[in-house]
Amino acid sequence: MSLSPLIFLCLGLYLPVWNALKITQPYRVVGFRGEVELFCSYHHPGRHEPEELRVTLYQGTYREAKQEVCASSFTHNQTSFQVEGEREARCRGQLAPGRVNLTISGLRGNDTDLYYCGIEVMYPPPYLRTFGNGTLLYIPEEPGCSLPEAQRRSDMGETSVRLALAGLVAASTLMVIPVIAFLLYQVLQRKRRFGGITPMISQNDGRFGYGNFQ
Repeated sequence: MSLSPLIFLCLGLYLPVWNALKITQPYRVVGFRGEVELFCSYHHPGRHEPEELRVTLYQGTYREAKQEVCASSFTHNQTSFQVEGEREARCRGQLAPGRVNLTISGLRGNDTDLYYCGIEVMYPPPYLRTFGNGTLLYIPEEPGCSLPEAQRRSDMGETSVRLALAGLVAASTLMVIPVIAFLLYQVLQRKRRFGGITPMISQNDGRFGYGNFQ
């Protein structure tokens, strides 16, 4: 037997197995307070569950530009994991028959994107690898968590204006008080200076056209 038919025979045995590994993901998932739960269901062609799986979560609109968020392996002895992913994301995973449940936390509004589940069958052979169709993870921006840059600048500007006005009022008050005190002092001094003088009384006996003064 030549080698060519043998090669085609081997490919015919392995290609159906390769194509039989499939991943199913939900179309859309909405997060809550920066956390989202995503499940990746998989169909393995073997009679038994894989003894070792590696699960990787990717982010990106196009598969060519996708970025790895987090990854970990599952075995019969370790069916859960928790890792620190890229940026501030944290991933927790739980393995169930035909399914991997992922919980991603530490997400923000700008993390809204398509996320792909990638599963690799590490053992038993043959080695298999495939990707899901992607899930749109929508992460609502939490109100009050962070203000937009323009709003923060506006608030800082209003605070600066208020502080400047308060300082101007305080300075004006400190300048007016000495002036008022000086004026009151002058008035009191004048009252003391002229308080002991007896006013002149005009007397007229009628004989002259002018009066006598005492």
